[in-house]
Amino acid sequence: MNRRNIEGWALAATIAAAAGLTWMMTWPEWTQGTAMATEVTELERKIVDLAGAQDTLDAATERLRIAGARQGAECREVPPIADVAGLMQALSLEVDGRRVHDQTFTVADAPSALSEHYEALPLQLEVVGEFDGIWDVLEQAESLPRLVRVSGLDITSTARQDDAPGTKPLRAVLALDVVYAPRGTRGGE
Repeated sequence: MNRRNIEGWALAATIAAAAGLTWMMTWPEWTQGTAMATEVTELERKIVDLAGAQDTLDAATERLRIAGARQGAECREVPPIADVAGLMQALSLEVDGRRVHDQTFTVADAPSALSEHYEALPLQLEVVGEFDGIWDVLEQAESLPRLVRVSGLDITSTARQDDAPGTKPLRAVLALDVVYAPRGTRGGE
């Protein structure tokens, strides 16, 4: 072999070695780059999904806020205790001898279960006075922030023969159910 052939083979071997070395150095990087490009594509898809999920969450949060405001405006509170004393204080009217002659509160019976989460304590309120005084008690019961159910109303006349015209008081017996969610139930926790 002559020198020229040896140089040709040496040049070919050098080029082959350079190509092999280049291939050995770049192939792992290229495959890693391809894998990373696939991962980037997947991450970009997840980002788009997260943006959609964020929009969905924002919309659901707004619906929940609106529902909470509606519940506050339209629904009554159900406290964890009956709080009869507070209810009596809220429903009591001034006994003035004209509009209201007398008022009596009586716990009628033991609490009864309304459901798995709620109980009702029957309360009886007797009011003797003018119709306006009885109506005032009903309006106060209606305007309470807590849930109180008027389950009965009986109005009778207490007129006597010697009553002056227009001064005949009425006797109203209101049956109330004081609704509450005792602690230890899901409604009261």
